[in-house]
Amino acid sequence: MAPMLTWQHTIYAYPILLATAISLALAIYALRYRREADHRSVTSDDESLLLAFAAMNVAIAVWTGFSALKLLSADLAVQFHAYRLLYFGSSSVGPLLLLFVLAYTGRTRWVRPRVVAALFVVPVTFWVLLFWNPSGVVIAGTHVVDVDGLVVLRTTTGPAHVALSFTYAALIALVTLTLVAIEGVGRGRRYLPQTALLGVAIVTPIATSALTSAEVPPFTTDAVNFVPVSTVVSSLALGVATVRYRVLDLRPIAYRTVIEDTPDGILVIDADGRVVHANAAVSSLLGDSAPAVGSQLERGPLATAIGEATVPNGGNEVANAPDTDDPTDERMVGVEVEETTRKTIELPAEGNAEFLEVRSRPLRRRGRRLGRVIVLRDVTVQKRREQDLKAFTGVISHDLRAPLRTTDRYLESLERELGDDIGEEAELFLSIAQANSQRGHEMVTDLLAYSRIGIDEEPMEAVDCGRLAGEVIDALRYRIGEREATVTVESLPTVHGVEHLLRRLLQNLMANALEHAGPAPTITLTATREGSMWRLIVQDDGVGIDSGELQYAVDPFTQGADADRTVGTGMGLAICERIVDRHGGELTIDSTPGSGTTVAFTLPTVPEPPNEDR
Repeated sequence: MAPMLTWQHTIYAYPILLATAISLALAIYALRYRREADHRSVTSDDESLLLAFAAMNVAIAVWTGFSALKLLSADLAVQFHAYRLLYFGSSSVGPLLLLFVLAYTGRTRWVRPRVVAALFVVPVTFWVLLFWNPSGVVIAGTHVVDVDGLVVLRTTTGPAHVALSFTYAALIALVTLTLVAIEGVGRGRRYLPQTALLGVAIVTPIATSALTSAEVPPFTTDAVNFVPVSTVVSSLALGVATVRYRVLDLRPIAYRTVIEDTPDGILVIDADGRVVHANAAVSSLLGDSAPAVGSQLERGPLATAIGEATVPNGGNEVANAPDTDDPTDERMVGVEVEETTRKTIELPAEGNAEFLEVRSRPLRRRGRRLGRVIVLRDVTVQKRREQDLKAFTGVISHDLRAPLRTTDRYLESLERELGDDIGEEAELFLSIAQANSQRGHEMVTDLLAYSRIGIDEEPMEAVDCGRLAGEVIDALRYRIGEREATVTVESLPTVHGVEHLLRRLLQNLMANALEHAGPAPTITLTATREGSMWRLIVQDDGVGIDSGELQYAVDPFTQGADADRTVGTGMGLAICERIVDRHGGELTIDSTPGSGTTVAFTLPTVPEPPNEDR
């Protein structure tokens, strides 16, 4: 019968066991997080981060678990075997922590099998020597000490232990700590809590090991090895970084690639109108008027564009936002964004931008509004060109309309003068001249409309596309009958837009389909919901568009090579694209010769009003 395992008690085992429990909980949390793909978008970079974090915590659990067993068991054989087995964990922590930090800082190109294998060459060599121990190269000797009835197995380490365990771990920790410090300090104070906690987790065991080796009191007691005891500090630091500061969600790589490197200004505003984040581009764009992190968003063009709802004491604060003691509360991470609003504003000459396009979206999490994210884009060049185009087209329209009207009067006089005696050839010439004059009027009208879309900032409101489609079909009833077309309109949504622009959008697309779809076409209008946008589709079964012409379909003044040049201005689809862009959407055309054409465009949904009960 095998002898029963005997146990001994010491208070030093409690912090070690606590570290084991925390590490196992963090490993399970990371693995569960990884499996929740239905609720989170887990990328390959996320996979590397989560797996490295889980493996690191498993290694800490192995280290601390066998350390606790060595301390609690009164059997010297069990203590010796536990002593050797704990190094499978302790020697793995350094390389796995480095891999985690590489993924955390966005250096995932280094998290590759070859790098992992290279990092574990030294630990594997140490494990082999630890169990083989030729000439006492790792364990030079053992002895037993009795401290107030506590039986403790002590070892005298050899040169391989110092070189392959302590020295290697210290070097790995130094590299890891340097990477964390560079990222944390370089990314601003938002990442300092994470940086500090990760630094504590890295430094504590190494510092404790160094103090123990140097026999600095109180690390000289024979009752316990303080190195595994110190891991409770590292585990608690990792736990706080994970739960409180969302180290698995909020990483410097996101800041560097999305926030820092973008030329657009990015502001995050909490529910009280405080700026909780602003990248460097904000100061460049706004100059002295740029809001500082932690300050309230003052009244002005920017605050007006974002909306009074985000400005304290401005009438309508963001409804139902949770109270946040800290403006950098990581509950802002992983929130939902929706209901985009867009406005162009003119700025005083303080920064690099004269005109800014301001896009604003509420941040929600579990139905609760937390604040807003604001994207500022310099559209000065575009706005200047639009203004120049508007001025140019204004002059052109004035200079062209007068001679066109004069031409119309002369043609009308000529037609009256000739009366019934007009010959067939003269009648043909007259009709061509009248058609060309009419086309000139249409050209000027379309050019003016094209130049003004986006220049004139008109308020957006709820627009019933089903009602608009009915009105457009009524207006085109004669042409529909003339072409023997069949028009089917399925249930269309109410969208957020400018009504007269959306009416023109639908009318242009319907007229274009009637004109170019071929004989007796079938035209359908449908809609589908795509997140915070509606996708509307105008589809016909006509002759389609050749692939060589399709790429130029939305260019101004463009018509098909075989089109009747006396019909239309070639501005229809160009105007449509500009209207859709004005609403923050996208227009696409898909066509196959002989199989018809599909024009799809997206429009924003109507924002939901604040709900006090949400």
